[in-house]
Amino acid sequence: MDIETADAARVAEIEAIVAAIRPLLAGKPPEIQGAALADLLATWLAGYVAGDEGKTDDLRERLLQHHLRTVRRLLPVNHAMIHGD
Repeated sequence: MDIETADAARVAEIEAIVAAIRPLLAGKPPEIQGAALADLLATWLAGYVAGDEGKTDDLRERLLQHHLRTVRRLLPVNHAMIHGD
């Protein structure tokens, strides 16, 4: 599921989490923001285990690719919000 296919209740939950995290990142250098987000993403992926190591690696790769597709779809929306386009 990504934010575009989520129901209204989940969208509200996602927005609340983002609103809580955003101030923690605001004003920090890009490398600090990126490292914090990378650590959170790695923690998220580490929670997924699918039996043996090969299946787990495959599952995590598919989740990561889905996540990156979602990030790419959200990028223009966030760019417009930040830059007023």
